[in-house]
Amino acid sequence: MSKLIDGIVPALCTPFDSNGEVDSGVASALAGSLIGAGVKGFFVCGSTGEGRSMTVPERQRMGEVVVESVAGQVPVILHVGATETVNAVELARHAAAAGADAVGSVAPIEKPNDLEAAVQHYRSIGETSDLPFYVYWLANDADRTVTAEQYLEAMESVPNFAGFKFTDTNFYLFEQLVSLSDGKLNAVTGPDEMCLAGLVMGSDGAIGTTYNIMPRLFNHLFESFHSGDIRAAMAAQKKANRVLSMLFRYGALSATKVILQWQGFDVGSTREPYDAVSPEAQANLRKEVETLGFEIE
Repeated sequence: MSKLIDGIVPALCTPFDSNGEVDSGVASALAGSLIGAGVKGFFVCGSTGEGRSMTVPERQRMGEVVVESVAGQVPVILHVGATETVNAVELARHAAAAGADAVGSVAPIEKPNDLEAAVQHYRSIGETSDLPFYVYWLANDADRTVTAEQYLEAMESVPNFAGFKFTDTNFYLFEQLVSLSDGKLNAVTGPDEMCLAGLVMGSDGAIGTTYNIMPRLFNHLFESFHSGDIRAAMAAQKKANRVLSMLFRYGALSATKVILQWQGFDVGSTREPYDAVSPEAQANLRKEVETLGFEIE
């Protein structure tokens, strides 16, 4: 099975209009702009895409819009988890019908930190279609009691298991998963602030929130690393982390949506449980951005 992800992949923000509905036009425009900036795919309706707060029909609509807009230019992975298994299966079936390139899922929300329950959940999704299946390893939801060997052995029963998005800080475990799978799995990192560290430890690419607003900077980081210019890659990561440190203070996703608004994409505000950035906080964020000395792009 070939590796779909090879580069920088935004976890695409879901735009909501003034009525709180998925804004298809803005979603299409944002995806087109990011493709123009050189991104290598999209991860749709995950944490950044606010899939947990969306209904099944809303997630299906967002998936359809992105697949149609992208039109095969880059791979589209639809997140079908963060819901009951029966809904995840329905979403996976729809993803195949809609023309997605792959599906992904976190561990079951009703039984986090339980590898046996996770494998049962993943197996149900993997059996639904022939699409490659990506596990979204979240530090808080993963079973941290198992070794890399035990995890990979358990996952052998999951049909179409193609790779994983690793949102964790334990890069030793990440490297073990990469090495023990003989590089056959598409290994992708999640923490934007450690994108370069993931590359050093063997990642094929990265999926993240701030690639919505800084695609060119992270593409430069990725390309610099692979060309052997490590100092340039380090400089890019440090520059990105200056932005990230600001975003964390205001709520990373909510602040990312604010910056997307400033970049010309009317994505609306975040849904609960995320708090919107107040007008006063937005003014303060604007001042901080102006002190950076470089464009966020």
